[in-house]
This record gives sequence, structure tokens and C-alpha cells, in this order.
Amino acid sequence: MANQYDDTQLQKLFTEMDVKHRKRALKGAFRREANQVRRTAINNLRSSLHSNRDLEKGIRAIVFKKTAGFRVTIGTKKANRNGKGEKGMHINRQGLKKPVLIWAEGGTEQRKTKTKTRVFVRERRGHNTGRMKRYGFMRKTQTDVKDKVTADLRNEIVESVTKTANKYGCK
Repeated sequence: MANQYDDTQLQKLFTEMDVKHRKRALKGAFRREANQVRRTAINNLRSSLHSNRDLEKGIRAIVFKKTAGFRVTIGTKKANRNGKGEKGMHINRQGLKKPVLIWAEGGTEQRKTKTKTRVFVRERRGHNTGRMKRYGFMRKTQTDVKDKVTADLRNEIVESVTKTANKYGCK
């Protein structure tokens, strides 16, 4: 059973609008859908890891400027000179800030230190420092959201275009 959709009215509206207004309408729809995907990613993060607001800020929704589309990604951002603007960092037991989200998505390999020696005196033996297991919350988000994004995006675009058209007098 195929879905039938008549978009002649939408096409007429789209031809009446300026390029600037069209772009604004599409970007608004992409931004809303990107934020919806981001919320799903944050919920998956909360269910897999002990999360807090600082970590959740590391999941970013980016709307492309020149092409139509968006991306939801994980990343970190260091603080500026005033100490503001930090995103996606975790404070560990030593009080150091670490970009844990990047490692939590794919996991890390087993790590160990080398034996440190001075001349004739062994300072410390090499030892195991562990590994981080793979949580894969972004991959889970991708599988959860893949099917419904296109349908939701179509609805968002129609809604955003008609809203922008009404705002600027194209009826």
C-alpha cells in the first residue's frame, strides 16, 4: 500500500517565496528535526552511561549552511579564556577534564604503561591501565531514528514552509 501525497499547493507556495525565505524555512525544519534526533541520542546516552549536563552538551546538532541537511555528532569544546563555553568534558577522580564521550562511543583498546628506569634504579614497573568498553549510544540512535527521520522531516518542511509563507504574506 503506497502513500499518496499531493504537494501542488506546496510547490505553488515555494515558487512564490523568495530564496532567502525558502532557505530560512528549510533550515528551521532541519533544525527542529536535528534537535529531535539529538534528544533521542541524549536519552540513549542516559540509559547507557552515568550522564550529566556537561556530557550531554557534547552531543551536538549541526545544520549545514550551504547544503540541505543536518548532522548529529559527538564532540568536545574547551573553555575560552574566561572559563566559559566548555562542552562534553567529564571531570575524573584526579580532577582532570577528559573527553569521555568520544571514547565511550567506540571504546578503547587495552592500555598499559612502560617500565620506567633510571640509571641502575627501577622507578616503577609497567602496569595495566585498563580499557573502556564500547557503549555505542550514537549507533543505537542511528538505528532507532533512521526510519522515521524522513517522514518527520517531510512533515516539518511542510509545516515550516507554510508557517514562513504565512508570515511573509504568501497565501
